[in-house]
Amino acid sequence: MNCNCINEVEAKVKEHHQPQVKAPIDSVRCTNISWVLSGEGGTFISIPFSIKADAPGYRSEKGKQMMVHASYCPFCGVSAKKEKPSE
Repeated sequence: MNCNCINEVEAKVKEHHQPQVKAPIDSVRCTNISWVLSGEGGTFISIPFSIKADAPGYRSEKGKQMMVHASYCPFCGVSAKKEKPSE
């Protein structure tokens, strides 16, 4: 992502839940972040979807899990694509 919203949201979650936890919180991590190593690479938020269908690999109770990478940060709206340098 081209923003630091994930870190900011993790900090807010930690602050919000600290009074409810009976011990110091060591860390809060967004579990649907992925590192994309092909192409330009970078950090993206990935959102899991379960697809169920009458086809091989899709018939289980949970279906087949597919990850969708966000094109824009769902928190601030900044594009996930790396900015190209000005010429």
